[in-house]
Amino acid sequence: MIKKTTLLALLVATVLFAPNSHGATKQKLLPTPELREKSACTPIGKGAAMSIAARRADGKVLSASLNMRARPPVYRVKILTKSGRVRHIYVNACTGR
Repeated sequence: MIKKTTLLALLVATVLFAPNSHGATKQKLLPTPELREKSACTPIGKGAAMSIAARRADGKVLSASLNMRARPPVYRVKILTKSGRVRHIYVNACTGR
């Protein structure tokens, strides 16, 4: 019984006091300000994204919104297809693809 308790205590202590490797990895992945400036792009216009999506899906554009938090930034364009279905097309705001 004492052996099981000791092993359990060691296991708990190992988990509690082990170095946090996830946090160390996460910190290495944060971009430096110089890298952020290099990777920043000027997004294409909303109208351009809407026309690209309309050609791609062959339908009528209902709405579009820009998501600047995504990497790369993307437009989410809602399309009504000729068959009557609503589709979402994602357009890269940096390249227009």
